[in-house]
Amino acid sequence: MNRQFLITAMLFLLVITGYNQFVALPRARAAQQAAEAQLKKSEQEAQRQTGAQAVLDASSPVTKEKTSAPKPEELITLALPQADVTFSSKGAGIKTYLFKDIIGDVDLTPYEGEGYFSTLPQVDFSEFARTKDSITFAGDIVPGFTVYKTFRFNENGINNVNVTFENKTSQNLTVAPWSWNFGPGLATVKSEMGDNERESKAVYLVQEEGKKKPTLETFAKGDKQPTLPWTWAGVENRYFLSVLIPQGWKPGDLTASKEKIGMQKRLWGLAGEGALEGPRLSIAVPGVTVEAKSKAEYKSDFYFGPKDYKQFLKLPYHLDRSIAFGFFGALGKIARNVLETFYGWTGNYGVAIIMMTVLLQAILFKFTLMQLKSAAQMKKIQPEMKRIQEKYKGNPEALNRETMALYKKYKVNPLAGCLPMLIQLPIFLALFNALRTSWALHGAKFVFWITDLSSKDPYYLLPILMGAVMFFQQKGNIPAGTDPSQAAMFKYMPLIFTLLFMNFPSGLVLYWLTNSLLTFGIQSVINKKMAKAN
Repeated sequence: MNRQFLITAMLFLLVITGYNQFVALPRARAAQQAAEAQLKKSEQEAQRQTGAQAVLDASSPVTKEKTSAPKPEELITLALPQADVTFSSKGAGIKTYLFKDIIGDVDLTPYEGEGYFSTLPQVDFSEFARTKDSITFAGDIVPGFTVYKTFRFNENGINNVNVTFENKTSQNLTVAPWSWNFGPGLATVKSEMGDNERESKAVYLVQEEGKKKPTLETFAKGDKQPTLPWTWAGVENRYFLSVLIPQGWKPGDLTASKEKIGMQKRLWGLAGEGALEGPRLSIAVPGVTVEAKSKAEYKSDFYFGPKDYKQFLKLPYHLDRSIAFGFFGALGKIARNVLETFYGWTGNYGVAIIMMTVLLQAILFKFTLMQLKSAAQMKKIQPEMKRIQEKYKGNPEALNRETMALYKKYKVNPLAGCLPMLIQLPIFLALFNALRTSWALHGAKFVFWITDLSSKDPYYLLPILMGAVMFFQQKGNIPAGTDPSQAAMFKYMPLIFTLLFMNFPSGLVLYWLTNSLLTFGIQSVINKKMAKAN
């Protein structure tokens, strides 16, 4: 096999790979998406063509009447202080929820579907009435039998949505089981879109026996129905929540699925593209018979907006349970309360984080001192430790005896360096969850280039500075004569932490940087005192 043949073969493989990657695969993907869109459109059209037959139960006397052709979809917008809400005439659901975020408008429902809180998509709804904060839709199922749907948006965020069936005919009419629909997918702010697929879930809230507070449960495709009555159900992600809260009527089964909502690059584009999926949730409503000349009404509250912990504590329905504080949630809530207190004093969440870090360092000072003294003492006895290891390397029993004697001579406790780390770990994890889920930090400015403490540092200066401080801190702790492999681990640890913290919220990096600076300062003082003592 000669060199020319190898070069020709490699060029051929490159051409084939390039053709598949940039020509064949995009064409196939486009054809598949077109086919899926056409199939979905055909299915929706088939559902709408059934008209009244899909809404009324078979026992109703008008189910065989011919229905009129479906009308084209119409979009109706209601402008509110917190969002521009656009509804679809097919199901009177929220087709677009353009949230007026502090950083910029965010479309929380950009994916194709019936829309959030949609009901009876076979019915052609039209605008019936509106005020500055409410809108009512009406649609005729059959002549004389109308369904009304009213959305009312309130200042506190607990909104109302009512569905009313009005039977003006002289016959009893039975509505077949119907449903409230959510999804597919719930979008979020730009800084969180990378993690949004993992964070988006269909959820419901139940009160378990023996527990003071209700429990948030995730509902996925194939899950069993809740055994306990639930308070609310819907879809959430890290920063936003959309839920229905039934009032006075018993909902039926929950149905969840994952639906393809687009394509996204995997691993910064190195792993190609993959399907992006979003949750869909359906809340069933049992059928009902509406007697002649009467009405049947379904009242509900609903929430659609940011997961603001401070606001949730003022509202009913335990919406704060949707915020994930993690295993050490109690510590996280305490930390958040302390943070809010310092913010009330300073008006700057960055300064508040620094103040909270100083307070934590003061509380843990005794343990930090214990850890640093232990590290300094271990460094001091390292030369003698190395001589003992060389002298008794073939006698483990003698090595252990002499090592313990050395610890006793210099009053060194090697476990003293581990205890402070074990204490600080839960605090760090609690702060991590508290800061990464804090809506209060969203769009919160600190100084100069840090304009959003909930997102990563755009120039990566904070994590780089943090890594530099950790490097000098670790460098001062490496004892002379340490095994080269262990020394390398100490040296590369700051680099690993820097890379790990690159995409962390800048508020969390600020906490860790401040903590590292304080620890480095204390360490420097201890090392100078021990050097003078020698």
